[in-house]
Formats: sequence, structure tokens, C-alpha cells
Amino acid sequence: MAFIIFGSKETFINLDAFFIKCPSCETDNWADVMVTSEYYHLYYVPIFPFNKNAHVVCKTCGLKRYGIGFDKKLIKNLEEVKHQYKHPWFTYIGLGLVGLLISFIIISSMLRG
Repeated sequence: MAFIIFGSKETFINLDAFFIKCPSCETDNWADVMVTSEYYHLYYVPIFPFNKNAHVVCKTCGLKRYGIGFDKKLIKNLEEVKHQYKHPWFTYIGLGLVGLLISFIIISSMLRG
């Protein structure tokens, strides 16, 4: 009987302060934002990333919100800061391994035939 260990994990990308509209105190103010990347894994080897989340703490009222989508609703100037918050390189290891395997199969079949 074979057991397949798979699932999703979350990894830290960056921590920064952003000017946002707080849903609790309804003011535009600074908040600490921790950006994380979610990825699928198979036997604890990352396959590919699929989502970015933000964990927000308002500096005025102290509201803590976890798992908010890292998008324009949260950060108005998202296009300016988007390049700073890319998925980590190691979350693509599984795709690289699959690509290498496919390349190996193609090259070995070309050498045989």
C-alpha cells in the first residue's frame, strides 16, 4: 500500500508597511503587512505556487486580519510594488524537475530512433 504525501504550505515573502483603508476604524492609515506565498507540495517537494496572501495589522486600531488576498482591494498602488513580492524561487522546484524529466525522455527517444 503506497501513501502519497501531498498538500499545501505557506512561506514568508516579505514584511512591509502600507497605506491602506482599515475595515474596522475606516480610516486611511499605515498598517503592517506580511506577504506570504502558498504552494502545493508532493512528498515535501514544492511543485508550484498558487496564491499570495497578506496578513494585516492596523497601526491605529490594532485590527488583525489574516489571509487577505494580496490585490488592489488591499493596496491601491499594487502595480508599483508587485515586483517586490514575487513567489520564492524554490516553490518552482517541482516544475523544474518535471521539465528535466520530459527533456530527458525526449532526448533519449531521439538518440534511440
